Amino acid sequence: MYYFHIAVKLDTDQSIQSAEGTLSEVDEEALLSSENEDTIRYFTFNVNKVVENSYDSFTWLTQSTDYFWAMDIVNINHEYEFIYKFVVEYFKDNPEDYLWFDDAEWYYTAYDILRLSQGPYNPKWYSEKVI
Repeated sequence: MYYFHIAVKLDTDQSIQSAEGTLSEVDEEALLSSENEDTIRYFTFNVNKVVENSYDSFTWLTQSTDYFWAMDIVNINHEYEFIYKFVVEYFKDNPEDYLWFDDAEWYYTAYDILRLSQGPYNPKWYSEKVI
């Protein structure tokens, strides 16, 4: 089972400005009380609303395709297979979205990831486009 731990920041009009959180395999109490994070699979993420004057590593995508949100996965801790399982489930419900790794010259569509998930796990999926 997976657990989401999310903190949301709202604009003055109560619309979502950003969110940050953790996806882990343990509940919040176990995650916070663990003295050895190396034994727990988790990653953290940030989701930010793109504003006209913002510039970050997603700007090339959000400005050219009219996207409004970008999710940045951080603190990966070499848990690529754990992240992969999350990404596959995410794209089942979000078929119009893309997955791009910072500094990569390629990206995955939801269709790519779902097609990739039909075969055995490929540990190179995050370092090169394998489909």
